[in-house]
Amino acid sequence: MSYNQSGTRSLRCTEMNSYVVLTTLRIRCPWAYWFGWLKTLRNSLLGTNPRKNYAATIAGKNHGGTDALIDRRIRELCKTQQMIEPFSEQAVQPCSYDVHLGENLLIEGPEGFHRVDFLQYNEVHPLWITPGTFLLGETVEYVRLPDNVEAHLHLVSSRAREGIQHAVSGLVDAGWNGKLTLELKNNLKYGGIPIYPNLRIAQLTFFEYAENADQPYRGRYFGDRQVSLVKDGQDVLHL
Repeated sequence: MSYNQSGTRSLRCTEMNSYVVLTTLRIRCPWAYWFGWLKTLRNSLLGTNPRKNYAATIAGKNHGGTDALIDRRIRELCKTQQMIEPFSEQAVQPCSYDVHLGENLLIEGPEGFHRVDFLQYNEVHPLWITPGTFLLGETVEYVRLPDNVEAHLHLVSSRAREGIQHAVSGLVDAGWNGKLTLELKNNLKYGGIPIYPNLRIAQLTFFEYAENADQPYRGRYFGDRQVSLVKDGQDVLHL
């Protein structure tokens, strides 16, 4: 901080400009002078400034465009728009919905995938998945997302603790219809993992946008009613 010869601090350029502007306003436009003075005082007391206010406004607009759904809204969409069928009140969690392992199962073997008669297994007599085994399952639930709602699939923590791993293909696009295919693997080195129909396997979280997608999902897996292998489609970008 610098001082002049009289011992007083010299005014910086920005301070001098502000002084000149305020002095001129006080003479030519008193109301604008006092309004600016009060606004400056308010910002000083609150610790805000125009730049901070602008950033907060933009953040608010971005946040306002998308809402993560909690139990009440999930329940409402399930009942009014059949977002998930069959619907179970027991499956509604604070901010997610539980999905369960369906009756169709494909297990990888030396000669490719083969179908398993999964309905013969139950909680008392489960199917034991050996270490390293990869399989494709399906959800009991048929998911019917509105064109402004996307979902994310997460393995429930109990299955993860048992050693099941789910592939990271968890995004369900807005407008999706169908049963979800689950890519599961026994990630243990030594132990087997029991599975059976209707086992709680994963959770869906939902995000609702303020407007519908211009191009809701109508891809190759749209309308799946059971577990499916990879289907032919356009996976190469042509510019």
